[in-house]
Amino acid sequence: MDLDIDLTTLLVACALALATVTTVFTITAALRHNDESNRTWVGAFAAALCATGLTAIYGLDRSTPAAVVATIDASWVFATGALWAGCRLLDGRRRSLILVVLLVGLAAAAPAALGGPDPDLDVVSIVRLGLSGFFAWLAATELMRGPMRLNLNARILQTTLLVVGGWFIAAAALFAAGEDGGRPGQASTILPFTAIFVVAAICLSALRVERSGNWWSVSVESRRQSDLPVLAAESFREDARDRVERAALTGGQVGLVLAEISDLDELNSAFGRDAGDRALIHFTQVLRSHVPASALIGYLGAGRFAVLVDSAMSGATALVVSAVRTGLVEESLGERLEIRTGARFGTSGGIQVAPTFEGLLADATADLDRVRVLDG
Repeated sequence: MDLDIDLTTLLVACALALATVTTVFTITAALRHNDESNRTWVGAFAAALCATGLTAIYGLDRSTPAAVVATIDASWVFATGALWAGCRLLDGRRRSLILVVLLVGLAAAAPAALGGPDPDLDVVSIVRLGLSGFFAWLAATELMRGPMRLNLNARILQTTLLVVGGWFIAAAALFAAGEDGGRPGQASTILPFTAIFVVAAICLSALRVERSGNWWSVSVESRRQSDLPVLAAESFREDARDRVERAALTGGQVGLVLAEISDLDELNSAFGRDAGDRALIHFTQVLRSHVPASALIGYLGAGRFAVLVDSAMSGATALVVSAVRTGLVEESLGERLEIRTGARFGTSGGIQVAPTFEGLLADATADLDRVRVLDG
């Protein structure tokens, strides 16, 4: 059977799909995930809905008013850029660079806004598709960093961004070639654009649930602790920020240790998920029994733990790393599974300055990434 769907119906369907995922994502973000990365993603979904909605209403051809074309261009580019900016925050970056994305989005509107009542649509398409493809690739690259590179949902979104970003850049090149028969149609660009955000809504929702616990839980206290007997990620971040700020006010020193189970994926593959869960519990027990009682311990997800310690004593973070290594060597996972868990460590802090928790986390993450590269 040959399905003949006209362009107007297709554009309306894309707008309705984005309206649905934007509404759901925004409501859940407002109720249970109201942090900076999720607010940035809400802006991305809103801009994507604006672009597809205006395209469905006005189309995108020579009869479309220049102001509408400019708004579509700015919204389209800002949407993919804000998706990247939110991924930066999810990955522990201190800045989202959302202002840079906003400026680039406004610049993308310039060809249509300054082109008079009949702007050159080839130039408009080159700028819109080229910039959005570039931002899609940046977002995919961001998802390759840190613990997210091991996450299935992050990999699905990363693959989607790489493929669609590549198509956008190729489409921009076809418009630049100026061949009448080679220019992509609206359907060939609006469908992949819609697909990015439908896939992103599913994958980002799963990612944020994995990071902060079940969003449907109504008890604040139930989210204070993760499934392991340490603080959940968001609770750890809140308490750590408070400690770092108070230490800065009193001239104290703090240090941060990131500890990542180095063989968790291999353990899951070789012995099953139950073995991986036992490794996490075992690692948590080692941390709780070998780090100072005054230390703050949290689980950040993907086999990565964080320990915030008072580093007034010289080499406090090194002592924590040494104590945990000793505990891992001395104790195996159990009688039925005589293997020992390995770990990588990244540290930061220990100097008398006024750091921020985000700064400590970024430095420790960079240190852990260097260790991972050395381990090969």
